[in-house]
Amino acid sequence: MIYEDEMEVHLHPHLTRMWAPVGQQPEIPCPGKNQKKIVYGAVNYRTGKLTYTLADSKCGTEFIVFLTVLLAGYMGKRFVMVCDNGRFHTTKAVQAFLKKHRDKITVFWLPPYCPSLNLIERLWGHIKRTFLANVLYQSLNDLMKAFRQGVRYLNRKQSRVSFLYTNTQQTSLIPQHSRQVAA
Repeated sequence: MIYEDEMEVHLHPHLTRMWAPVGQQPEIPCPGKNQKKIVYGAVNYRTGKLTYTLADSKCGTEFIVFLTVLLAGYMGKRFVMVCDNGRFHTTKAVQAFLKKHRDKITVFWLPPYCPSLNLIERLWGHIKRTFLANVLYQSLNDLMKAFRQGVRYLNRKQSRVSFLYTNTQQTSLIPQHSRQVAA
């Protein structure tokens, strides 16, 4: 099972909570002009492997490019892809592509406005919080380099981020004495 979604990565820093000494407000500089890239991504629920492409916009054509990369990565395998109903996911060209490849891809369409049902949303949040947050990158290329490094790290350490996909493993990260108090 593959969970698919898109994420925007902005040159304006993604802000998240951070440690600072008492009385010292951290400052994160911002560029004068924002730039962004769109990440089309899919995570394999069983292995945790993330497959992605980068684009300048969200559109049916770029989604088909991503689906082509995904098919190449799972060559000879059939898979179910969980996908939201974004308008560019349902263009005539995308529907024709999916129909042509229905022997390889079965799409499970999520109901509208249900990001909590798409597990890749957890991964996007994790990447933003851990690899991209609170840093002003000098250029969009530097930002994308940091993103790629984060993905390479996560693809090598899949067992360490499995908590993103399963609730049962989340409790294993909580110390035993804390679980007894919470229970």
